Amino acid sequence: MRIDAQILKSLALTALVSATALHSAKAWEAEEVAARYKKLTYDKGNEFVWSSVRRDGASIVLEGASLALPSGRIAKIYDELVLKDVSETDSFYEIGHISLGNIELPNRSYPQALIGISLNGVVLPKAIEKPPYGGLMQVRQLSFEEARVSKIGEKPLLVIKDAHLNTQLGDDAETLTYDGAAEMVWLNLSKLADDDVSRNFLNENDYGELTGRIDVAGSWNTENGRSLLDHFDTKFDNFGTLSLEFELDGYTADVARKDAYLDRLDRRIGHRAKEERQALEPAMSNLLGQISLHGASIRFSDASLTGKLIAYVAAQQGVKPEDVANQAKAIVPLMAGQYLGPDLTQSLAKAVTTYLDDPRNLTISIAPEEPMPFAVLMGTAMGSPEALAKQVGLQVRANQ
Repeated sequence: MRIDAQILKSLALTALVSATALHSAKAWEAEEVAARYKKLTYDKGNEFVWSSVRRDGASIVLEGASLALPSGRIAKIYDELVLKDVSETDSFYEIGHISLGNIELPNRSYPQALIGISLNGVVLPKAIEKPPYGGLMQVRQLSFEEARVSKIGEKPLLVIKDAHLNTQLGDDAETLTYDGAAEMVWLNLSKLADDDVSRNFLNENDYGELTGRIDVAGSWNTENGRSLLDHFDTKFDNFGTLSLEFELDGYTADVARKDAYLDRLDRRIGHRAKEERQALEPAMSNLLGQISLHGASIRFSDASLTGKLIAYVAAQQGVKPEDVANQAKAIVPLMAGQYLGPDLTQSLAKAVTTYLDDPRNLTISIAPEEPMPFAVLMGTAMGSPEALAKQVGLQVRANQ
């Protein structure tokens, strides 16, 4: 279960393209700054509207403001939204601080909410011939006090607290680095269990409610679109850590704008008109064709989960834990053989055996010899999974 990206995606991308710019004393007009903020927010997929704009010292007050999500649904209404400590240079405006407060994200199954959202150092490139930072709005620091996913009146499914994302512009004035963390993550895993066996396993091993944290770091070049996720680690105490890494090419500032635009159209169309949705497919395919994959990996580092799971299954079957491990060593390669071919299946069998004999970590990685456009990846996957696995250089490694 994840938090719906209707607004998180836009906020995270906005924060990711931050910079360390210098202030200069220039006279700015409240209406011009507000109009630029509206335009660049819209480019990210969301939309601010307001009834009037006025200046209050170094701040701008947007009266009767409202925030609409990419779907068009109004997420928040403000009597006054204050843009604090505004300044201007030749190439951009900068807003020192914006407090977006609490935002509700409606969802039929699990309503979501972001609480205490703050943006510090919001940079608005001007509409000039070569705008800085690819012409995208930037935020030096994005933070929120809490995010939660829950039905009204029920115990939450997911709670994330004290999250922040900081960004910095590199010496080449194009590469943007970022790092951040969520200091506390709480997951009600028992709520996701849909059968008695799963629920019993979670309850008996104190896995019904997990507590942990998230850490992330990476970089993005807005000019050539090279995007590196150095790590995205989700760690749960006494359970394990899931780590993600990837390297992409071609996700430029222009592609990011098109991505947000298509996402907005897709969400507003919804499931109302099949013909309208089909009309978006060529544009989406073209966008995917511009983004290439250099490599990616997903790694699970065990912190007692594997041993407890094997022991539980063994108790259910009335056999020894080593018998269950041996069953898994035989079944996994047998199931994967029809998709991976003999060589990769043999490699997988070796990794699974190594991991089950001593559960430390298991890594699945891909590293194609040449960067592969996502459109090609998807086409190959539909035609031949075995060919795709070879083309992307699929590897499975244990305890490395």
